[in-house]
Amino acid sequence: MKIAVTQGHEKGIGLEVLFKSCLMLGDRCEHLKLFAYQSSVSQTLDALSIPYEIFSESIEIGGVRLGVRWLSKKGTQSFSSLEMAMRFCEKTGSILFTLPTSKDQFPKHPGHTEYFRDHYQNPDLGMFFSAPDLQVLLITDHVAINQLSTILSEKLLYGRIREALKSLSKWHWPIERILISGLNPHAGENGLIGNEDARIKNVIDRLRDEEALSMSGPYPGDTMLLEKKSPRDLLVYLFHDQGLGVFKGRQGFIGSNITLGLPYPRFSPDHGTSFSLFGKNQADYRGCAYALDEALGLLEKISHGKNSSH
Repeated sequence: MKIAVTQGHEKGIGLEVLFKSCLMLGDRCEHLKLFAYQSSVSQTLDALSIPYEIFSESIEIGGVRLGVRWLSKKGTQSFSSLEMAMRFCEKTGSILFTLPTSKDQFPKHPGHTEYFRDHYQNPDLGMFFSAPDLQVLLITDHVAINQLSTILSEKLLYGRIREALKSLSKWHWPIERILISGLNPHAGENGLIGNEDARIKNVIDRLRDEEALSMSGPYPGDTMLLEKKSPRDLLVYLFHDQGLGVFKGRQGFIGSNITLGLPYPRFSPDHGTSFSLFGKNQADYRGCAYALDEALGLLEKISHGKNSSH
């Protein structure tokens, strides 16, 4: 098993923060396999002024070696890299780690998660964000506000929470309590501000019968964070900015963006391409290093579990 790392956008900071992270992580990078174009790798390393050597199946950066599969396929580099890394993960059971790219690199999809849902025909894939003291699940992601009330059906709520819990349980991810926000301000004030939040109570009742976890809600989205008692609490927010406003306000960009429900785990740094910093050797690598460390920790846990089963 490996961690298959996609190149990301060739004009973004993905490769820069990856290589800086590798210098910090040292020998643990032997578990990485980068899917990339040699021209983009060389351009980034030249800008970083780090001693490096490029080989047929690896790169050595400041004494740290990581495996590489060099790509030559025509088309958008980031999407070609993603396709190859996904195939590798499907065949080997490896973990996918995607470096940032822009939404225009995806055919007919606004981002990674929507592409994965379509590719694997699983509408219940979820966006999960993990940081040292905060865990957040989004029920919807890139959806217009005026569509939320229609899209957030009981079926969708149940399916995405259930799929998330299935993945987290499989990975032995530490979750003790689940808190779920409402859609309307003040969670609807018992129907005074709309009846949409009644469906959330129905889903909670159904999941309580199936899961051996404490589950409660709906809570007002603006104060649910105050109900958190432990880093093992999972905060479930119904839409993109409701949850990410809390997460990024607390954590900045130190966190992992994790897709739940794929045939393999998928991690990504919790930041974008930052095109304005490309080639300037100024990108902050700490978010990428944190996400890589979490992915490596899961890889070690999975590998240990497989070895223990023999």
